[in-house]
Amino acid sequence: MKYVLIIILSLSGLARSWAQAVDTIYLKRLYDRTVDFSEDKLDSFLVNATYIEKQAESLHFAPGKILGLRLRGLHSDLSGNYDEAIRYQLAGLKLARDGGYAEYEISALSDLAIIYTEIKQPEKAKQVYLECLKLTEKRGEIASIISGYSNMGAIYNILNRTDSALHYLIVARSMSDKYKQTKALSFIYNNTGNVYFKRKEFEKALGYFQMNMSRHSDGATPADLWIDYLNIGDCFIELKQYDSAVYYTEGSLRLSMQLESKSKEADSYSLMAKLYERLGQYKKAYQFQKQWYQLDTALVNEESNRNIAEMQERYHSSERDKQNRLLMATVQQEKLRSRYLSYMMLAAVVIGILIGTFLLIYRRSNRKLKETNQVINRQKEKLLALNQEKNSLLSIVSHDLSTPFASIQMWSQLLERDLAANQLTALSNIKDSALSGERLIRHILEIEKKGTGKDQLELEEINLGAFLEHVCNSQRKIAQAKEISVEFQKDPGEHYLLTDQELLRRIMDNLLSNAIKFSAPSTTVLVSLSAFPDAFEIAVTDEGPGISEEDQSRLFTKYGTLSSRPTGGEYSTGLGLSIVKRLVSELNGSVSLTSVPGVGSTFTVRLAH
Repeated sequence: MKYVLIIILSLSGLARSWAQAVDTIYLKRLYDRTVDFSEDKLDSFLVNATYIEKQAESLHFAPGKILGLRLRGLHSDLSGNYDEAIRYQLAGLKLARDGGYAEYEISALSDLAIIYTEIKQPEKAKQVYLECLKLTEKRGEIASIISGYSNMGAIYNILNRTDSALHYLIVARSMSDKYKQTKALSFIYNNTGNVYFKRKEFEKALGYFQMNMSRHSDGATPADLWIDYLNIGDCFIELKQYDSAVYYTEGSLRLSMQLESKSKEADSYSLMAKLYERLGQYKKAYQFQKQWYQLDTALVNEESNRNIAEMQERYHSSERDKQNRLLMATVQQEKLRSRYLSYMMLAAVVIGILIGTFLLIYRRSNRKLKETNQVINRQKEKLLALNQEKNSLLSIVSHDLSTPFASIQMWSQLLERDLAANQLTALSNIKDSALSGERLIRHILEIEKKGTGKDQLELEEINLGAFLEHVCNSQRKIAQAKEISVEFQKDPGEHYLLTDQELLRRIMDNLLSNAIKFSAPSTTVLVSLSAFPDAFEIAVTDEGPGISEEDQSRLFTKYGTLSSRPTGGEYSTGLGLSIVKRLVSELNGSVSLTSVPGVGSTFTVRLAH
């Protein structure tokens, strides 16, 4: 019967309006009356929205479409269809902005903020309320500004920022008193009571809720009374005055059912569950909690939130870049304006001092650098001259020293005739010493004269496997004399390397001859080639006596001698491995050693592709 009464009233109102001369003033008045309708006149929203849109089109009244969209959004909101409500309000907001209708833009933003609050997205609601408040302050409408401050107080309370909430509500109350805007006091009292409730100051909260209810004593709507009963009932629960709590909470539930509002009914069931849980009547509490859950999850669910977010993103995508640019420009301008006057002179002085200091330091540094470079160049020239003199002297000395050794060998050969056995033995020792001395002199001359080898590398691409096989073959005869086996193995495939073949040959000859020299008879020397994505590794492994940790520290130094001696009595100058390290460095590679005393040693040369 209640629905029929609402429809009849609406239709009778339309009949009277059709009998009158319809104009834009009438449409605005009808819109204003409809906005104030509560849930008990829910169907009137759609009927009046359709009528306003139709008449506005015939009157060419552009805002009529915006008014109709807002009424449809309010209908969807009160019906709990939040996806549709946001869609209508966003559409109305766009038309209001495009047409420059600031008052309707404010209304659409306010409605959107309320919806975001209802669907438990308070952070979004706060952003929209702030935008709405800026517009109302710009327009200077006192009533709207007071409402904006009251709304900000409510949303900060939901966000648990009660100090900020009280600040906004105090400003709203002050403005309301100053400008005699008593209509807004009801909202201010209610929101202030909610803040004190959250701060657990329940007596203060109850006082504000009762003041609010006293304002509703004459001509109160069921929706207003529902809020009063719900809040007062909650306070009495916390104050443990359960008789009063039962009266008000049951009253709120009756009013929510009368209004046929699912959201209000859900809030009433939640409070009833809290009350009976405090009373220890857990079965009743569970029943009310279950009814609240069914309604609350039906009103707002994950899919609904996702749809709402998508609609909001589609709407704001066209304006976000422009707003961001304007905001950044405004922020930057404000920063520059606030700092410019206070820091301009100081910055100029500081910059001047810094520039002068930097110039002075630069000039001094540049002068010192020139002086240092001159000293370095002079020292370099002296070192070059000394090095040339040293090399020249070594060449002369080595050449002159080799002559006596050659004479000793020649006379030794002449003396071999007609000598006794013991004399021949002594003569043989003399010849061997002369040969060793001559080899040592030539070796020293070669190292000191040539350094690492050549001034410029001669790079060529070689088949690394074939090259190493050739090196092994050239050393096998020497190894066979000591009954040592030289073996070569490599990873499958052909491996090519861009390198200086002569330097690589000298590296391998030194490593392989050392391995043979320090290996015992009837052992094996293994040369292996391993290919990696970024390098090749060539390993020479022997089964010699190994190298102690003490010897390893001086292994690659020039003329370094080791405690281990060659197994066949061969002569060792201590230069071979120092030559290897220098040549490997010239090829941009590295050489390393792994050795176990009594087991053997492995020298590994790593060359990048």
